[in-house]
Amino acid sequence: MIYGYARVSTKEQNLDTQIETLKGYGCEVIIEEKHTGTTFKRPQLDKLIKGFKAGDKLIITRVDRLGRNTIQLLQLVEQLKEMDVSLFIIELGIEATHRNGKLFLTILSALSVNERELLTEKRMAGLRNAQANGVIMGRRRKPKGLVDEAIKLWLQKEYTIREIEKATGVSNSILYREIAKRGLKRELV
Repeated sequence: MIYGYARVSTKEQNLDTQIETLKGYGCEVIIEEKHTGTTFKRPQLDKLIKGFKAGDKLIITRVDRLGRNTIQLLQLVEQLKEMDVSLFIIELGIEATHRNGKLFLTILSALSVNERELLTEKRMAGLRNAQANGVIMGRRRKPKGLVDEAIKLWLQKEYTIREIEKATGVSNSILYREIAKRGLKRELV
């Protein structure tokens, strides 16, 4: 039996391109999954693997569809090999469970992990550099004076929250959070 496995990382992403490609390669059954590859939890793939029989074939469009961790990826390839299940990666045009395919996959996977770590390092260095140059990260805080003014208006009971928000620029969520933080209550008339 020829199985296809299509995975995307988020629920908003689309599997259509992978599914069409897998159909073009003769997949009789296509398993779909929407789950991040950085964790190695893929319930649909795990279920599929448990049902494999010797001689079955698994086809994926790209190596990163199985995950991004080299060691776990190679363990999966070895597990499939021991089950006599072949793994074909369309993007690379290789049978990953064969000796040369496994070697190529090992090198490629290691390069992929290195690239991801390098991107993370660059991003963190950029953030540190921006902070060192005075760039404020995250949401900007409202000046304390504006929050105090919004609370005064709220305590006066003359204005709606929307009017206070418009006059001071302090959002209702900030206003309510500050009211709760200060333990304030308005007297009922």
